[in-house]
Amino acid sequence: MIQIEDEIFLKKKFDFEKLKTIGFSFENDKYVYSEDFMNENFKAILYVSSLGTIKGEVIDNFSNEEYMPLRIESYDGEYVYKVREAYKDILKRIADACCRDVFFACNQANRITNLIYETYGIKPDFPWKDDNGVFRHLDNNKWFSLIMYVSLDVLLKNGDSHMLNIMNVKIDEAKRDELHQIKGIYPAYHMNHRMWISVVLDDTISDEKVMELVTCSFNLTK
Repeated sequence: MIQIEDEIFLKKKFDFEKLKTIGFSFENDKYVYSEDFMNENFKAILYVSSLGTIKGEVIDNFSNEEYMPLRIESYDGEYVYKVREAYKDILKRIADACCRDVFFACNQANRITNLIYETYGIKPDFPWKDDNGVFRHLDNNKWFSLIMYVSLDVLLKNGDSHMLNIMNVKIDEAKRDELHQIKGIYPAYHMNHRMWISVVLDDTISDEKVMELVTCSFNLTK
């Protein structure tokens, strides 16, 4: 289940100076904000790291414990729904005040997107109206790359639910086995394993190496 905070801030980037203007304080290497809501029955506490990741808690002020029904999908009664929606309203207000929109969830995915635009003048399009962005040749409309937002489990098959961006690129088949030995490179998710690979965009592989793979894919798909 995607966290409520990730749902709201998935493709947002924080302006840390703006966080301060709406009441965030800087404590122990993170920005912290709290606000009572629902007639002061609950308290929202938000933590934004220096890397721009956000975590949140909703505290029941009567018990002084975290309000766990908020996170459990099967709890769908009217009162829980109202608490969720009120919490989301706080998150949306902060996102509107302190964030700018970006194409993808992960920082490296956005850096690579900028490098592709600088190199080829191409921006991603989103044909499925979700978080999967396609990069196409301007002349023949063929894909040369695809960035997706998936769990690590789709690559590792180990039950790891950590979400991140991956990039599919086409490769020279003669180099397939060599590439598969590199940490952060896997047989392509949802594409032909012989001709495509998936690259994790969590800084396991340098931007320079990722762009080498993008360039190869661009040339192979001309």
